[in-house]
Amino acid sequence: MADVWHVGVDQVPESLAVLLDERDRARRRQIAVPADRSRFLAAWVLARLVLGEKLGREPAALSFRRACAHCGDPTHGKPVVETDGPRPDFSLAHSGGLAVLVVSDRAVGVDVEDATAREQPLAPALSARERANCRSYADFARLWTRKEALLKAVGKGLAVHPRHIEVLGTTLLALPAALGRPEDYTLRDLPLPAPYVGSVAALGSRLSLSVRSGESLVGRAAQACGTRSIPARIAGPE
Repeated sequence: MADVWHVGVDQVPESLAVLLDERDRARRRQIAVPADRSRFLAAWVLARLVLGEKLGREPAALSFRRACAHCGDPTHGKPVVETDGPRPDFSLAHSGGLAVLVVSDRAVGVDVEDATAREQPLAPALSARERANCRSYADFARLWTRKEALLKAVGKGLAVHPRHIEVLGTTLLALPAALGRPEDYTLRDLPLPAPYVGSVAALGSRLSLSVRSGESLVGRAAQACGTRSIPARIAGPE
């Protein structure tokens, strides 16, 4: 099972920056472009609210470790939430005006793209078979989210060149031997608000998805902010 949450960047008010710890506030200050700072805030507020609910802890009290599992570098590893109990895996992505989070009990990754951005497709990142199936930028954007989600699930990011991963639809055809076998993973496309497309990749098979908006979750947190501490169980029924 994987729980997917999405929220509009403009739905996350600046007041919720109080949920970030000092390290993340410092990281945010280093982001030069205001729109990128807003996307960072939206993604990490969503992560803290959802993970706080899942772990029964106050969102602002959560801490994260980011050391790369492969080289130990503390600056680029897949974030891991610190907890004494079972640790959910999670992944964040944002594009344009949307932030997306996936949480699961298995290794998982998510990516999202604006299907109307019409940036130049990265042809060297695609196989000949993939290029033949990309008839529009929207096709490329969807394919790219599948590759990127897989790389985030294994904690490699772009340390592995995307051309070494081949995808047809949501079927993984080829994968570097160091990452395992294609059949070891599941790819699922996400139903997201237009114009966004996204995908989830997870270790294992038979992945079921729950996809929901985080607008109400964020709204309740914003109402609580400034009047009292935000409780762990702020989510409530959707």
